[in-house]
Amino acid sequence: MKKTITSILLCLTILFSSSCATILTGTKQKVTFKSNVNGKVFQNLAEIGKTNEVIKIKRHDLTKLYTIKADGFQDKQFELPVRSNPVFYLNILFGVFVTGYFDLATGAIIKTDKEINVTVEKSNK
Repeated sequence: MKKTITSILLCLTILFSSSCATILTGTKQKVTFKSNVNGKVFQNLAEIGKTNEVIKIKRHDLTKLYTIKADGFQDKQFELPVRSNPVFYLNILFGVFVTGYFDLATGAIIKTDKEINVTVEKSNK
């Protein structure tokens, strides 16, 4: 009997300490930077991948500055078009407001497009 009660309490604790958007959509998102050149993708100053390939980005990093660099081309800086993740609103639907803070902490409250189209201009050098 004690094991059953402990199991139920553990399951309820896990349920209420997690949030809908984090559980259903995760803390990372796959993004492909479609470009007219093969170059490197930088997040702030750190290289995170290459153009025209799928890159996993932490959701709380979606609001950072991105740069595409390629030899013979001008650097292209941009921000991703972020919007709210509709799954986050399930917290309100179920009346579990406290767990929404976990979505905020993990960044699961936002998302962006799966493909980002970027045109890089030739360098004048």
